[in-house]
Amino acid sequence: MSEKQHPIVALKQPQRPQRSRSPRNNLLLSLKKNDLELDFYSSIDPELMDKLLEKILS
Repeated sequence: MSEKQHPIVALKQPQRPQRSRSPRNNLLLSLKKNDLELDFYSSIDPELMDKLLEKILS
């Protein structure tokens, strides 16, 4: 009996579309003043953060 040899061929794996991750929202600053606690994250608008800090710290 003769057996035919077949080449080993890699199967094609279905390609999953790459998910685009949004940038992480990192904690920039955490403040506590009296009973007020504020956490500022990297997604905050810098102008808004400046205005809030001026009001809170003055």
